[in-house]
Amino acid sequence: MKTSVLVENCKVISSPISEGVRSILIEGGRIERLSDSPTQSVQGEVVRLDAHECTVSPGLVDTHCHLFQQGASRRVLDLRGTTSITSIRLRLYSRVGRATQGEWILGGGWDQETLSDARFPTRQDIDDLTPNNPTLLTRVCGHVGLLNSPAIEALAVGESDPTGPELVERDSQGMLTGIVREGALESVQTKIPRQSLATTQEDLLTAEYEAAKNGITTIHCILSDNFGQELQVLRSAHEQGRLSLRYRIYAPSGSLEPMERGELAAFPQTKMLSLKGVKLFADGSLGARTAALSQPYSDDPSAKGVLRYTSEGLVSVLSRIGALGIQAAVHAIGDAAVSQTLEAFEEVEGNYGRRWRIEHASLTNQDIRRRMKDQDACVTVQPHFVISDPWVGRRLGSERLKDLYTFKSFVEEGLKVSASSDAPVEPLSPLLGIWAAMVRSGYGEEERLSLTEGLALYTSNAAYLSFDEDSLGRIEEGLAADLTIFDSDISEMHPAILRRVSIANTIVNGDLVYSSEGIS
Repeated sequence: MKTSVLVENCKVISSPISEGVRSILIEGGRIERLSDSPTQSVQGEVVRLDAHECTVSPGLVDTHCHLFQQGASRRVLDLRGTTSITSIRLRLYSRVGRATQGEWILGGGWDQETLSDARFPTRQDIDDLTPNNPTLLTRVCGHVGLLNSPAIEALAVGESDPTGPELVERDSQGMLTGIVREGALESVQTKIPRQSLATTQEDLLTAEYEAAKNGITTIHCILSDNFGQELQVLRSAHEQGRLSLRYRIYAPSGSLEPMERGELAAFPQTKMLSLKGVKLFADGSLGARTAALSQPYSDDPSAKGVLRYTSEGLVSVLSRIGALGIQAAVHAIGDAAVSQTLEAFEEVEGNYGRRWRIEHASLTNQDIRRRMKDQDACVTVQPHFVISDPWVGRRLGSERLKDLYTFKSFVEEGLKVSASSDAPVEPLSPLLGIWAAMVRSGYGEEERLSLTEGLALYTSNAAYLSFDEDSLGRIEEGLAADLTIFDSDISEMHPAILRRVSIANTIVNGDLVYSSEGIS
């Protein structure tokens, strides 16, 4: 039987705002009683949490997170913040010194836009350091990878280019540069030796703790091509009672055939863990110039990005998802990809009401947003992209910037929009996401959100995306007791200070899963 919990001396902020609530009694995993008194009388044993006049919000939800990759990031070479190919080489040199002969070296986080060399790295830049170790270093967006020569040889990259020659880069002499994009990168990643089940579970639990530390109570977890092992680990951890947060799972397109054969029918469907849908890629990323645009890139007129499906192919795969009665979550960043996705949604009979999702929807003009609204499409945005992409003006030009990351327009035009980190691409912190949505560094100030608007993207709106609006996303009597307690009163806080706030406590289903003071 769950112990009762009383959150005292708090200032509740919710969406809509719950005015005047000063204490919250939790019993049996649900919010039993709200009071405008700083405390309440309680019969029997109770755990008292003193909020010290700080803010309490509904439990924060990240609606697009690669949690297994987030956990694995502690094991791979971190190339974030590198400013030149030399700095990439220096970090790689250190890692090679600890590797055994033949061991794969994996890393990620480089961004050619921040390199003083102003170009993509090539295999010639790293081959001399890694003669005995196949190596894959992915760009920060996860849509481009750099292979060294041993990796190219081991994986036979470029022999047939089955995913399209434009995705396997060659120089003017026809030689492989080591750069692979989109489907070619995914093909490479499926061939790299897998980690053990024990390591994969460690990745999950490591990242879960980090999420709880950031106030996250529910994660929409995007699985990788290693989805079979990841589903096995999730199910096992759930059955062992080792999971602390709620999970809404979205598997990759490769899971469709097993689903259609009924192989995933036994996967748990509980309030804590459920398989919700399938994630697809309609295009790539702006940083890699593979996001599909209706007009060429301003800094490369020869490029308009990559559509991963033909229109007919996208309709076909969405129809299969529709036949299973689950959600489709389509990665679409460029305006051409978003338009193609909307057209495909319209072609699939019976998708309305299934809350099909467009992940990112980065470049959307008013007409596209109107079509999204007409089709009841849900949107998941990543506010921290605004901070991380200072080079985006060069990609799109000043005229298109007004249609980039249109958070305020999404809200005011009535779209169901939630927010996420896309971790490990961006920091696993909803507060940093809310801060980014409020400050809009450098462009698009008219698209800034208020604190309550930003918070709604991580609470009530997020709950709607996974059909959880009747139990999560608000602080109301009778709803599940998922709460985030901050270490400050953020209700009137200047955004510049907001990014420095930490989480005091995270409560999921009435259980204290994180405390800055530790949990005895």
